[in-house]
Amino acid sequence: MLFYNIRINMRITLIGFLFLFLYFCMGYIYTQHNVEILMQNRYKVTALNMKRELMTLIKDKQEAVLLVGISLAQNPSLKTLLRNKKSDNLELNHYSKILQENTSLKNIWLQILDNQGKSIYRSWTDKTGDILTDARADVKKMIEHPEILSSISTGKYDMTFKTMVPIYEGSKFVGIVETLAKFDSIVQKMQESNYKTLIVVDGAYKKQLSQAYTNSFIEDFYVASLQTDSKLVKIVQENSVSSFLNIDSYKVDVNNSLLFSLYKLSDINGQDMSYFIIAQDLNKINIEDIIQNRNRIIIGLLFGLAVITGFLFYLYAINYKKFIEEQKEKLEEQVEHKTQALKVQSEELRHIAHHDSLTNLPNRLLFFDRLEQAIKHAKRENEKMAVLFLDLDRFKEINDTYGHETGDKLLQVVTTRLQECVREEDTIARLGGDEFTILLQNISNENVIKISNNILTIMQKPCIVKNLELFVSFSIGISCYPQDGENANILLRNSDTAMYRAKERGKNNYQFYNVSMTDIAMERVALQKDIRQALERKEFEAYYQPKIDAQTLKVVGLEALIRWNHPTKGLIYPNDFIPFAEEVGLIIDIDAYMMRNTLREIQEWRDEGVETGRLSLNLSARQLESEESTKELEETIEEIGFNTKYLELEVTESHIMRNPIRAIKVLDHIKSLGIQISVDDFGTGYSSLSYLKELPVDSLKIDRSFVVDMMQSEEDRAIVKIIISLAENLKLDVIAEGVESKEQVDCLLKQGCKIIQGYYFSKPLPAEKCKAYLLEHQ
Repeated sequence: MLFYNIRINMRITLIGFLFLFLYFCMGYIYTQHNVEILMQNRYKVTALNMKRELMTLIKDKQEAVLLVGISLAQNPSLKTLLRNKKSDNLELNHYSKILQENTSLKNIWLQILDNQGKSIYRSWTDKTGDILTDARADVKKMIEHPEILSSISTGKYDMTFKTMVPIYEGSKFVGIVETLAKFDSIVQKMQESNYKTLIVVDGAYKKQLSQAYTNSFIEDFYVASLQTDSKLVKIVQENSVSSFLNIDSYKVDVNNSLLFSLYKLSDINGQDMSYFIIAQDLNKINIEDIIQNRNRIIIGLLFGLAVITGFLFYLYAINYKKFIEEQKEKLEEQVEHKTQALKVQSEELRHIAHHDSLTNLPNRLLFFDRLEQAIKHAKRENEKMAVLFLDLDRFKEINDTYGHETGDKLLQVVTTRLQECVREEDTIARLGGDEFTILLQNISNENVIKISNNILTIMQKPCIVKNLELFVSFSIGISCYPQDGENANILLRNSDTAMYRAKERGKNNYQFYNVSMTDIAMERVALQKDIRQALERKEFEAYYQPKIDAQTLKVVGLEALIRWNHPTKGLIYPNDFIPFAEEVGLIIDIDAYMMRNTLREIQEWRDEGVETGRLSLNLSARQLESEESTKELEETIEEIGFNTKYLELEVTESHIMRNPIRAIKVLDHIKSLGIQISVDDFGTGYSSLSYLKELPVDSLKIDRSFVVDMMQSEEDRAIVKIIISLAENLKLDVIAEGVESKEQVDCLLKQGCKIIQGYYFSKPLPAEKCKAYLLEHQ
């Protein structure tokens, strides 16, 4: 019994020490957490004070600049100036000097305009007499509706405070006084308050700041403050401006011992125009009260520790058994709580494992399980069922144009619509990407058609995503049990095959599976294998079609066109394999193969003294979207030693319009290599004219569809004439393709197009025949 009591006492002692240790740890964590919260609040308040002081300074200076404009608008000398249109006796420079000596307005500029928008006086230049109503919308608006305007804006020189005040003589509006001031004094006053301030103007204004005053940029952001602390500039450069633009309340930089805050200024359209990055030394923030609070907590914890220790000894002395039982009960409660929590987590993990995280629909795993169970039920009850395989049309285009976030939102909208079209007992699943499947149990063919039509109909309505109207449709493949398969894999595979048939039929439709579709699918697999072997066996050849100057009848260039010399099928033309190669992703390999071999072949001819003119290669949509393709182009040119002034890349306007912003970026890079750019099939698109002035284009190629019937169609002749005139006004070369008769040549020459490509002069020729043609026409 004695040994039993000793053992129990030892356990109580151990538990007591363990409890004290836990108390110490929890006390430490609590203290640190409390201090951390107080520090965060102090940083938040400090950051808010920094922004408030900056906002006050901006508001005060804006009001000061406005008061200067209002006071000047009452100046009799200005009214005399506006009557006489002479500024010889105007003493505004002296006025500016008084402001510099006695106020914080050290950098202020003045301009006087008459009531027609004509500049009578500028304090920063002697230039006068120009009318600003066409160049500046604010001047035009002031003349139409004279009223005081006070704003902060960015011009071609700098970001400034700006006020425009109408001048009246009696009740007659006679002119405008414009006052502008810089932000330097604000930065200086923030420094006096121990705040470092960096003012940057958004990169969207870089082109507008054509004569930037400081001429200082960090990335594409213009630095609008001359007196910026060099250490702050260095920190922003090292971390990038973008990392500071998302500061919500504050940001702590421990390495540089700085507290950062951000204040944004918007332009008149509500878009972010400029950013004030404000910083304060952490060591200058008063935290004495926080340290005192921490010390009080520590003293309180020590006092509590002493009390708890005494209490534990009390329990140990009078009733250790009761203490052990209470601890046991608490432990059992905690175990029960943890057990319940683990059950909930297990259910959540089971749900996650069987459902798509974006749409919360069943995933592939759960869909297959339900499909297998449905097949067993249908077989047992002698029922029919159907599997629908749905693929969103144009989804990749939307993803590439508007981004993956918009694409994800669109998939959620589509999911909601699909759920409206099916019965409660049906299963909708997302297999991944833009692919969905639907399991319809105990259903007739008529009802399958009805549901499919409902899906196509409901998708005709625009999908509203992030204030965008997006139009998408489904291509639907349908397989039915038991005639199209008796297991899950076959039914899903056959519905997938039927879906591709729907794609081939123009999309936005549904197709039922039949046996011939399997044959089509096998043909597609065989074609893909043949293309891969053709690349390995070098079966692709370049045919060259000359481009002729119709005035001199000399060859000015060649367009390289691909042909497939198949060992059993003979010569295969691009239309029979290029669309499929683009679909399955082999077009990049084909383009790289043709580019390397064509450049090497033309270089060999030129080394032999054969004049080839400029070589034109077609740029595919995949190449236009791939940075790797442009990098490979550079490496190939360097490896072969090809002179880029003899190289031109042709890109269709439909390819450009898939993602015009991305296309412009890639084409700018290609242009920087000295390669010329031509827009092929010009006139067949619908939107390229709005981007044409931004594209780095050297020539336009009139599509053959306008040339073929131009002698019989007045509309086609008018379109050709418009394209030639457009090219002439934009100082671009123009080429006509598909020319087959002398009448067409004469008509094109008469309208100003002299570069001709077509069967009239030569069809596409294999390499040796083309070389002979060039030697004959040199």
